[in-house]
Amino acid sequence: MRHIVPFIVKLAAWSVVLFSMFTIFNAPLSLISVMTIITVFVSYVIGDLLVLPRVGNFVAAALDVPLSFLLVWPVSFALFAPTVNMAYAAFFSSLAIGAVEAFFHLYMENHVLEEAGREEAYRWYDEGRWATEFAEEQEFKKEDDRT
Repeated sequence: MRHIVPFIVKLAAWSVVLFSMFTIFNAPLSLISVMTIITVFVSYVIGDLLVLPRVGNFVAAALDVPLSFLLVWPVSFALFAPTVNMAYAAFFSSLAIGAVEAFFHLYMENHVLEEAGREEAYRWYDEGRWATEFAEEQEFKKEDDRT
């Protein structure tokens, strides 16, 4: 039950983007619906359940752009006409989806993912391993100065 509402929210967001883009190219609405369901399911499993808890919002949103392109382009190529226009539509759709996914990941982090998963995502830079240490050098004086 925990993943049904986020899946529906993601499906609605992707539907708006994909219907807006692919109706320009006179693609049938039923095939756009099939493409949306297939790509959203794969993207939800890979991007939101596997990648997001491990690397955080920024990296996951950046990875969602090529992921959505690599999902939408072959499916649109198979379901619609195999033309260069489908590659353009998939590219611009993936840019819009990447923008939407950044906000969707905030929702996922705040309402769906476990607290342990959120801490795991930020562990790699919160431990201070990348912090700069500021200190003063201490001068050691020799008791016998032979210069």
